[in-house]
Amino acid sequence: MTHGKRTIGRLEHIALPGLGVKRVEAKIDTGAYRSALHYQRLRLRTVDGQKHLVVVFQMGGQRRTKVFRVYKRVTVKSSNGETSRRYLISTRVRLNGYVVRTQFTLFDRSDMKYQVLLGRKFLRGRFVVDVSGKHLLG
Repeated sequence: MTHGKRTIGRLEHIALPGLGVKRVEAKIDTGAYRSALHYQRLRLRTVDGQKHLVVVFQMGGQRRTKVFRVYKRVTVKSSNGETSRRYLISTRVRLNGYVVRTQFTLFDRSDMKYQVLLGRKFLRGRFVVDVSGKHLLG
């Protein structure tokens, strides 16, 4: 049932306002539980006895450094069955007129076509995906 849900395509342009990214193309991945973001570099830094995650993003033609005070590590199982530990952060996604706070695992996607994947946790209860379409919300 699609009652109250917006239809999106397999690719959509989004903004990540909390990261300063105005526009980047995201792949909608219904096979992925969580969403994933490409990072260029990351490191842990201790400030006043507390660890912070410092991440350099290069997306949508923009390079930004963001410090996360709230983050955690999670185990992620890839499509080929391998597991890895990734950092998990939360930030806002703007998709046309919709703004949704969602969690992203951080992953080096430099060898992949899309720097942002939006998974089922982001989609659930909000969107349905028309896999034959692209950029259906603008």
